[in-house]
Amino acid sequence: MSTTDRWHQYLFESHSEATLRSWAKRLQKFRFCRAYGGHVGGGDTLKVCYVYNDVSDIQSFFTAVGVPLVVHAKRPAEPEVGVSYRGDVFASFPHLIAGTSWVEQPRQCLIAGQTVFAWCEGNRITLSISTGYEVTESNVEEAGIVERALEEVPLSLLDPPVNSRNCVCPKFYPEYFA
Repeated sequence: MSTTDRWHQYLFESHSEATLRSWAKRLQKFRFCRAYGGHVGGGDTLKVCYVYNDVSDIQSFFTAVGVPLVVHAKRPAEPEVGVSYRGDVFASFPHLIAGTSWVEQPRQCLIAGQTVFAWCEGNRITLSISTGYEVTESNVEEAGIVERALEEVPLSLLDPPVNSRNCVCPKFYPEYFA
């Protein structure tokens, strides 16, 4: 079996090529991203990314989609390197957006009534939707609803959200978007 054949076998393992083509045509911003596999720990997701320059861009983005951000007045307690914590104690520490004065990561939030995982890192706001480690037809419908809420965001879309053939996007699969 050729490398290309193995890749297609992996890409279409959970969803047929026809399904991925259909999702590509239905979604304008979100892209299906196939898991890398192995021990990476991630699953398939629908992703969209926006580029930000500073904390005001982050605040403008989340205000536009109706997600309130948690901003601490002073630096909150953070885990210390080399110290072991029980799981519940470690989970109680806030996840801060790097480069901000104590703005928490949005993480699991609601946008247009849909559950979305939001994470800000490396000047990117990434939104992802999945069910466990897979993408379902329901997730595609949810992404379509979220896309309508994203029409008014003041930031630039970054496409592809993942710069690899694992991302079904116009750069790697132009025939799906023709």
